[in-house]
Amino acid sequence: MSAINPEVDAAVRSLFKVKDYFVAEEGAAEYSVAYDGGSGDAFLRLLDLLEKPDYSAQLYGSPESATLQVVKNPPPPKPQGAVKLSAPAFLFLLSLLSALVTGYVVGLVFPQISPGASPIELGAGFVLALVAAFAARYVAQLVASERGRFNFRSFYLPNVPIFIAIPTMYFLPAFGSVSFPSSPPANKNRLFDFYLVGALVLAAVAVLVSFLAAGTSVVLSQAQYAALAAGNQTATIQTNPSLVQAAATSLSQALGATPAVPPGGTMIFSPLGVAGWLCLLLAFFNLLPAALFDGGRMARLAMGERWTRVAALVAGALLLLTDVPDYWVVFVLVLLMAAFPIQGETLDSITGLSRSRKAAFVAAVLVGLLCVPMPQSFATLPL
Repeated sequence: MSAINPEVDAAVRSLFKVKDYFVAEEGAAEYSVAYDGGSGDAFLRLLDLLEKPDYSAQLYGSPESATLQVVKNPPPPKPQGAVKLSAPAFLFLLSLLSALVTGYVVGLVFPQISPGASPIELGAGFVLALVAAFAARYVAQLVASERGRFNFRSFYLPNVPIFIAIPTMYFLPAFGSVSFPSSPPANKNRLFDFYLVGALVLAAVAVLVSFLAAGTSVVLSQAQYAALAAGNQTATIQTNPSLVQAAATSLSQALGATPAVPPGGTMIFSPLGVAGWLCLLLAFFNLLPAALFDGGRMARLAMGERWTRVAALVAGALLLLTDVPDYWVVFVLVLLMAAFPIQGETLDSITGLSRSRKAAFVAAVLVGLLCVPMPQSFATLPL
């Protein structure tokens, strides 16, 4: 039996009231500690103190019988030979390829409506807007994971656009991505923040893109649109705007960047506007309180496993009742994923989610509702 590292033992006793302790082999030690309202914050401070001697800790059990385990971190793995293409990298490349193909198509379609527009610039703007949204979400989660002291992996979910005749999926190059911690986060609050910031940053970028894209939209009179439709030049997509995108367009019109739509006229989204619409749709998917989505993982932390499954089924049913043609595929996806258990292990398994995070979860769900495209019966904007 080895002795306790004096620096580690001093750090533990400076932050916790130790009832008993046990020394294991290889520098590990277990402490029976008193748990109170400040123990969650004390555990985070302990992780900071243990970083220099290269130790880690876990807090588990119950408030009445809390155990603090301190272990020496294993040595980093040795670098392997040839670098192999990982599954996350492969899926990202497929999603990027899908975005490039979709950008090429929308770049060809829009000049039919707005002669003189550059197909290359239009397609590039579409692709860059989507990539910027994905990159912003990844960077936000990277910062949150470093704060929460864990690593993660993101799996992108590529779609096969253009060939799928489903309105909300037709120009959707990817269903977004799902992220999984590859090591336990510090506590439930830090894990919740990881999912929250990723979804909200994606929504924020989508709002910015939608606002900037409003000025690139084309407003047609009823006669102009009828002439294009007669010539089979409209290649429409059911881009019903969400409340957020409608507000961004209204703000752009109020600032004079976008012309007002005349009576009987139609506003045509540019490829950049379609990209903003798709990013908002992806933000809505991420915030759905269903398994594997960020919203489902936040729901589990805020409501528990049972109520998360109930919320997922209710959300899917509401989508069907609202707009069956658009959302039956999403409903099937939600139904299938509801059967998957959501993993959420943390180094501190005793401290629960804070009240402020639970309130933030409710606010995030409301943001998701504002991002969902309005039903076809409310609005339809063709490409």
